[in-house]
Amino acid sequence: MSPVVEILSTGDELLTGQIVDTNSAWLMDRLWDLGVGVRRKTLVGDDRADLLAALAETTARAEVVVMSGGLGPTEDDLTAECVAAAMGVPLELHAPTLEAIRERFQRFGRTMTPNNEKQARIPRGATVIPNRFGTAPGFRAPLGRAEVICLPGVPVEFRGLCEEAVLPRLAARIGEPPAARLVKLFGVAESHADDRMRPVMDDPENRDVRFGYRAHWPEIHVKWAVPGAGAAGRADRILARVRGLFGDAIFGEGREELAELVVGRLRERGQRLAVAESCTGGMVAQMITAVPGASAVFDLGVVAYANAAKTALLGVPEAVLASQGAVSEAVARLLAEGARARAGTDWGIGITGIAGPDGGTPEKPVGTVHLALAGPGGTDHWARKYFGDRDRVRRTGAYDALNRLRLALR
Repeated sequence: MSPVVEILSTGDELLTGQIVDTNSAWLMDRLWDLGVGVRRKTLVGDDRADLLAALAETTARAEVVVMSGGLGPTEDDLTAECVAAAMGVPLELHAPTLEAIRERFQRFGRTMTPNNEKQARIPRGATVIPNRFGTAPGFRAPLGRAEVICLPGVPVEFRGLCEEAVLPRLAARIGEPPAARLVKLFGVAESHADDRMRPVMDDPENRDVRFGYRAHWPEIHVKWAVPGAGAAGRADRILARVRGLFGDAIFGEGREELAELVVGRLRERGQRLAVAESCTGGMVAQMITAVPGASAVFDLGVVAYANAAKTALLGVPEAVLASQGAVSEAVARLLAEGARARAGTDWGIGITGIAGPDGGTPEKPVGTVHLALAGPGGTDHWARKYFGDRDRVRRTGAYDALNRLRLALR
């Protein structure tokens, strides 16, 4: 039986929109793999009264409350103080933590200021969770009917401590986790994915299976968790059906990422890539180069925004730009072929379009994008009309280009 889990995220910056709470989404995803569903998520600012009220509410409902943020050295970092107050205990200096903080500052050649000592003050009775990713330790303590697990809000620290101390602890508590599977789709709307999945979800054999969706634009994730004996085999049989339903729209399974798959397939073939981007502004190159080992397959990335740059850097004739326009099939083809020729690579990608919000015409409205893939067998072109704001148009175009290359590399 999995425990009732809630997340309590803190920080004024999360309420003002200065920072997006990615920690909660990440943890929910990891907990799904354990068969644990998060019952609620609460977000509060750096206010003592609000924090105390949130602690009282969450620990009255949940069995585990994962709290993030508020463990820094400044005046508005209130987590340890509020948890101690809710427990009715004082804060106590934890000498090993203070020494670890001093050593970290020395290791990086920095001076530890007096306020950093605050991070070594822990509620009496709490168990310290050492933090090798930063200065502030986490801690866990009994409160209400729950165990409160307090972690730093910095994503690399939060995720590192979850991996080391939170997820293993929960896994041990729930015993054998269900068998979880996940597929990632591109080019399929969430409503269409749900409609196609209906025969699987409505199958009486799957009545105890938990299905879910996640829209992570421009990806759609479909996932399921199967409990009980023979769970792995049942989960794989569902996977086989899902593969049949979606076919090539599935670009990845589990933790596979699109760019990683493309880099891996290029490396397997001993082939290389160059890209020429206009409206996407280097997003394709960024996605590729974010993958470790990309240097083995990636040679050239050109952001040619101005028409003069398209001509000077990639050989697009001025006459073509004048007659066809920068956003056209001809220019997309020439960008892909120019990048491939300049770099001497096996593959070239070309993208040109109107990301908006301005610049559209009745003939070429905002969202119009022309893409091309030049390869050993010639040049393939396709035109799209994407919907959404500027970021969505650009991001979808980058995904579309890499996905076409993925399919070409099968």
